[in-house]
Amino acid sequence: MTRNPSVFNKKIIIALWLCLVVLAAVLAPASAFAETNGKRTVRVGWFESTFNMTDRFGRRSGYAYEYQQKIAAYTGWEYQYVTASWTQLLEMLKQGEIDLLADVSYTEERAKDMLYSSLPMGEEEYYAYVASRNRELSADDYTTFNGKKIGVNKGSMQMRKFMEWARQYGIEADIVELTSVQKDALQKLIHGALDVYISANPVKANDEITSLCKIGGSPIYFVVNNRRPDLKKELDAALNRIQDETRYYNQQLFEKYVKRGRTSPFLTFGERQWLHRKGMIRVGYRADYLPFCAEDAKTKQLTGALKEYLDIASERVKNAKIYFEPVAFSTVDDAMTALRLEEVDCVFPVNLTDYEGERIGLMLTDPPMHSEMMAVVQTERTKGFSLQGIVNVAVVRGNHYHENFLKQHFPNWSVTYFPDREECLKAVSEGRADCYLISMYRLNQISDLCNKYELTPQSTGEDINLSFALRRNEVMLYSILNKTVGIVSPEDVYAALTSYSHVERKVSLAEFARENLVALIAVASLIAAVILFLLLRSAKAEKKAMERKQLIAVAERDNLTGLYSSNFFHEYASRLLQEHPEQKMDAVTLNIEQFHSLNELKGRAFGDRVLRLLGEAIRQFLAGSDGIASRTEADTFYLLCPAQADYPALLQQFQKKLDELPRNSNIRLRMGVMPWQEGMKADDAFERAQAACNMVRGGKKHLMVYDEEIRSRAIYHQRLLNDLRRAVDEREFRVYYQPKYDIRCDPPRLFSAEALVRWQHPELGLIPPDDFIPLFEKNGEIGKVDIYVWKEAARQIAEWKARYGIVLPVSVNLSRTDIFEMDLEETLDGILRENGLDSSSLKLEVTETAYTENAGELIRIMERLRGRGYQIEMDDFGSGYSSLNMLSSMPVDALKMDRAFIRNIEGNEQDFHLVKLILDIARDLKLLVIAEGVETESQLALLKNAGCDLVQGYYFSQPVPPEEFEMMIAREL
Repeated sequence: MTRNPSVFNKKIIIALWLCLVVLAAVLAPASAFAETNGKRTVRVGWFESTFNMTDRFGRRSGYAYEYQQKIAAYTGWEYQYVTASWTQLLEMLKQGEIDLLADVSYTEERAKDMLYSSLPMGEEEYYAYVASRNRELSADDYTTFNGKKIGVNKGSMQMRKFMEWARQYGIEADIVELTSVQKDALQKLIHGALDVYISANPVKANDEITSLCKIGGSPIYFVVNNRRPDLKKELDAALNRIQDETRYYNQQLFEKYVKRGRTSPFLTFGERQWLHRKGMIRVGYRADYLPFCAEDAKTKQLTGALKEYLDIASERVKNAKIYFEPVAFSTVDDAMTALRLEEVDCVFPVNLTDYEGERIGLMLTDPPMHSEMMAVVQTERTKGFSLQGIVNVAVVRGNHYHENFLKQHFPNWSVTYFPDREECLKAVSEGRADCYLISMYRLNQISDLCNKYELTPQSTGEDINLSFALRRNEVMLYSILNKTVGIVSPEDVYAALTSYSHVERKVSLAEFARENLVALIAVASLIAAVILFLLLRSAKAEKKAMERKQLIAVAERDNLTGLYSSNFFHEYASRLLQEHPEQKMDAVTLNIEQFHSLNELKGRAFGDRVLRLLGEAIRQFLAGSDGIASRTEADTFYLLCPAQADYPALLQQFQKKLDELPRNSNIRLRMGVMPWQEGMKADDAFERAQAACNMVRGGKKHLMVYDEEIRSRAIYHQRLLNDLRRAVDEREFRVYYQPKYDIRCDPPRLFSAEALVRWQHPELGLIPPDDFIPLFEKNGEIGKVDIYVWKEAARQIAEWKARYGIVLPVSVNLSRTDIFEMDLEETLDGILRENGLDSSSLKLEVTETAYTENAGELIRIMERLRGRGYQIEMDDFGSGYSSLNMLSSMPVDALKMDRAFIRNIEGNEQDFHLVKLILDIARDLKLLVIAEGVETESQLALLKNAGCDLVQGYYFSQPVPPEEFEMMIAREL
């Protein structure tokens, strides 16, 4: 059959055309890659967390980073890192702006927009983190989560898992969706903007943040842009090779980067109850097993790594104090007998399998310590010695550690028993045994014998695990001890083991003479050389001792001020009061007011100069006394000093030192004093001194001595904090309104109002704002009150609008806590929308001092709010450190002059000139000026003539309830 040429040609053309289409489809996505020297560059998302970490030298590391480097080894990819929050990166992946992202849980919704790797990169666990100072939330009682602000990444799996968990336990909480990086979320947690933060990325427990409980988990994957199936194919191939060659690679990375810091340092209610009943945990230990544990020959107290471990464990539990009572025994067998007789509660160190423990009725904790075991062999047999053959090992009779270790790891080895360690080593030297086993940390103890018998240690490649053993019915004790294993870091354990491994062994004169007879004869003939040698060795030892002292001095001193560091100070202060209870030492707190603002405005170098000057003054004051001092925070100093008769003079002495700085510095100190009380601990004394210091914050007084009045004040403040939530729910807060008048008109006309809050407490009566507003600001609770005021003000504006047909704007306070809330704009918009108002109805007052701290971020937020139509008023202008020339960069619409300027303008020409200067500059910047605190007709006239726009104050009206303010509106109409 003959072919039709035209049909045949058409088929060829169609086939070629289809090939070109397929080729174009394959090559088109490759444009998402950048070509660099023939290599493809993958755009990978980078979010700072345990998965992606950057140290202070700019070096990258982390779970995802290490995994991606492994993938690159098989694919030849090079990476371009795109930094953003995880939530932002997920959206960028959907839009094709990045190619690869790690740490993504699987959901059906996401699978529509991205391609998941065929194998997971690991398992993600979701934990609830809280501020360490938080005592309201409990892992024992999940109902404590009710009503709390829970921060979760927007659209994340942890958000879904938390909602499932909350439904399971009937929890109703306020979920705050976050889009910021983890670091910002943790800052919100620390400062009280969040009560709980749910994270998939482990957060290392510290003085500020700790984990509370686990709420779920899920597998995690790499995901790629859904337009890149070719990229997914290469990724899957690489993951298959990695997990085939190293079957537990995911687990290795988990152990390396994620596992640490997961253990909660909080004890459950049941554990605390058990401790309260028990009082003391009696720990039986072997008295001669350094570096792990031993009884000190002189003090008869526990020494070794176990002592360090118990001390650290006791301190790191956050909500309880664990007291351990070490009890020494000659052998572990004796300690185990005491355990069975209930003379001790647990025994350490024990090396048993779970099976062996079950047989004798004991439980074993996770091992807090482990050590690589070494096989000591003849030096000449080092190269030919093999662990794989049948080995005859020398063991000290009754050494259960070695017996159990051999059963677990080398069951085919034969054992020959000897009476002591030296006989074992001698047997190895003479060939009666092939090796002797010893912990790597105990090698130092046999180094002389190894030299004597020409023996060398070799690694067995296996570890011996040492656990606590306890009776099987002690469930609570098991839980507590296992928790200590998690909160004491491996670094702490290794450091202790290494430290106690190098204890010098004392050699008797007889041993020395017997083993070094030839050397003694030589030394006798060269006595001068020996003396010289000893002198040199002594000098070297002294040099090392001096170096150690210098290192300690560096650690215990604050480099800037020369005072003690915080940790050393608290230790020394506690010791001083404990060892000399008769010595009357007062606790003094000294604080530099608005130091953070000072740093922002004058630079860190100037701030350091201030700290050095104050440190010098404190050192001069304490010279020649038993007093000590520390810089505990950036702007706070603690002094423990002999009782002073005249503390105002002491404060003036320190203030005079700072007055040596340039005149325009305006640096003020405040001081709190807790007089000596017999038996009071250092921490309690300084807590009260700090409370006294806080009492004079922002006031005219700069010194306060703690007394019964302050104690009552502290109790009063705590009650207000406790009653806040009820006050919001029961609508105990009343919003008052103070009118602002436009004095550009004649007569002045009602222009707007300021909303001011009052608290009508059902038992305490009307509480002044000065009692609760600074308190709530300090404790991060002011946001609850502010939102209440915003809602009430908006409702009132809408009511007046409906009644009188006008919208009278009201100014409301915006605190620093409010400003950095993620959903601030949505909250404000929602309140106005619910009341049928727009953004011109609420004017936002921000204090001047807020602009001097984290100014860049605050300015960006203010600009966004102005972009939505809100007007920003800078409140209390002139009360802080900002300068007039800063105004040009600040996003504000109006200035409220602080009442301190207005108070003296009638009789103080300098104050009036300053007011006119502010008005002139504001006019040039097209800013409205509001004068606050106008009380007399004379003040009003001066301000009007100077060109002021608006005024408020008692001359027109004090703050009044809404019904009285409504009468003012009616009169204006």
